[in-house]
Amino acid sequence: MGTVNASGQGPLRHGRDASLHFAHRLVILALVAGLFMSLGNVTIAAVGQGLGFALAGVTVFLTFRVLGFVDLTVDGAFPMGGAICAVLIFVGISPEVAMLAAFLLGMAAGLATALVDIIFKIEGLLASIIVVTAAWTVNLHIMRGQSNIPLLGKETILSRHSGDFRAWVVDQYGAEFRRHSTNLLEIILFGILVCIVLVILYWFMRSETGLAIRATGENPQMVRATGINHQVMIVIGLMVANGLAGLAGSLVVQQFGFADVRLGLGLIVRGLAAVMIGEVLLRPRGIGQMLVAAVAGMLVFDISRAWVFSALDLPPTDIQLVSALVVLVALGLPRLQDRWQVYRKRRRARTE
Repeated sequence: MGTVNASGQGPLRHGRDASLHFAHRLVILALVAGLFMSLGNVTIAAVGQGLGFALAGVTVFLTFRVLGFVDLTVDGAFPMGGAICAVLIFVGISPEVAMLAAFLLGMAAGLATALVDIIFKIEGLLASIIVVTAAWTVNLHIMRGQSNIPLLGKETILSRHSGDFRAWVVDQYGAEFRRHSTNLLEIILFGILVCIVLVILYWFMRSETGLAIRATGENPQMVRATGINHQVMIVIGLMVANGLAGLAGSLVVQQFGFADVRLGLGLIVRGLAAVMIGEVLLRPRGIGQMLVAAVAGMLVFDISRAWVFSALDLPPTDIQLVSALVVLVALGLPRLQDRWQVYRKRRRARTE
């Protein structure tokens, strides 16, 4: 703790300074990302796609960092949310109701993993693999046996406003900006939604239940000693986290214009990369900054991948390879940096 001065403002000032440093790093990261996009001829579509997947990065942060639970359910909850959202929109249900259904179905997937872990005493990693495997069949049933459901001509949260927004963009900035109107609309709508979710989640994680969930991830023995049922906290944490994954799936489906049963393939690795990128670049302190860092990490991931494609002029068939390389860099660089620091300390110790 910092030293408290006569007015008792020491810790408060320290907290403000930490928040200010985080804000500075966030602004610098945004400027550098914008510069890379400009130099690499990367369109703003990468930002819109990053915002679509952003809540999946928050899911991974909640399960791995907050709960300390090795959970792969996001790979099943994400396409499950997308599947139910696409089916409901296809039959004429409003996109808002479809997105709520996606969130609830994602929560159900998280509940399934928690129950398998608690009731059958199966380790979290294996429990989530079982749920993800079953989710493939569940998704096919939701999609009525089809592996792909197009949303062409259906009303989504994007198509509802696209016409008016495109006309406004052309009127304000000229016809040459028409092709960017859809991407701008994605950034605005998804950005607003992600901010709302982060504010609600920040409030929840600072509530009594949220603090108990965080304590469960840090020290479950202490939580049990205080009389709190840590298993209930795990259930709630996994449900909230995977509910966000389902919601992210509903956003991406509306962004892509179709739902696919393979939509969440490898998403857990992408989410881990987003969390690591955000932590390394922004060095967050506190739950609020960590949530923002997870979102920022997902944006950096998508911009980096788009930059590699543009710089090397790669075909779309290489997307998985590029994604794997970006993930490798995101996960490997911090470890190489740690090893380098250890090497420098040992070398300094020998010279002394």
